[in-house]
Amino acid sequence: MKTSRPRQYWNDYASRFKNRSLAETYELRPPYPDETYKIILNLFRDSRARVLDVGCGTGKIARALVDHVDGVDAVDFSQEMIQVGKSLVNGDHPNLRWINGPVEEVQLYPPYQMVTAAASIHWMEWNVVFPRFKEVLMPDGHLVIIDGDRPIEAPWHDAELSLIRRYSTNRHHEQIDLIQELVNRGHLHLIGDKKTTPVSFSQSLTDYVQSFHSRESMSKEHMGEKNVKAFDSELSHILSEFVGDEGFLTFQLEARVTWGRPLT
Repeated sequence: MKTSRPRQYWNDYASRFKNRSLAETYELRPPYPDETYKIILNLFRDSRARVLDVGCGTGKIARALVDHVDGVDAVDFSQEMIQVGKSLVNGDHPNLRWINGPVEEVQLYPPYQMVTAAASIHWMEWNVVFPRFKEVLMPDGHLVIIDGDRPIEAPWHDAELSLIRRYSTNRHHEQIDLIQELVNRGHLHLIGDKKTTPVSFSQSLTDYVQSFHSRESMSKEHMGEKNVKAFDSELSHILSEFVGDEGFLTFQLEARVTWGRPLT
């Protein structure tokens, strides 16, 4: 059995999320469709549940759930992400507890009925966190993994992807099915896997381009000022023919929600 997560997810890349520039642009990522949260909430057996949101970033999932459950503990190793999250809607909610530090090490306050991880679990030390999730979850609790903060079937996809590959600073990137990888490595017992119905979303060209700098492979600190300007200019040019009269791009969004039991 493989023991180490893929090279593209090692700590030298993960640590980039501690940079202020990634935190400042993180909320420019497209949102998850509303159906995402309906799927998650339908997994709860009662409304008095407590949730552990790991790799929470600015709390996109935690802040959306906190009005519907008894409490959310939101953990992230980036103090910059947490500081931004606290300034956003529900960031100061009395039932939301922010915890700064690696989820592998921080003090937790179980039991939890659910552990959520949105675009984050790949950055964690799998041999450590999955046994820990199993320990802090209630016997009937779920680990829920959410993905999907990018456009689907966009007409500019191929040109955009080619540009990203040229400028990406993650030199170990490879395309994998993360869920299948976790199942194959014996970390996850899969129970459910569902995609939301595609929905239309509009975003200004400026915000869409800047959202790429919230991703570790395109962090401004690692790209350098010259490459940031060149990437932004080239991507804006690619997208210019798809921009509406008001300067907005319109595209489809879809989220994938997967749930199961963590394995030791």
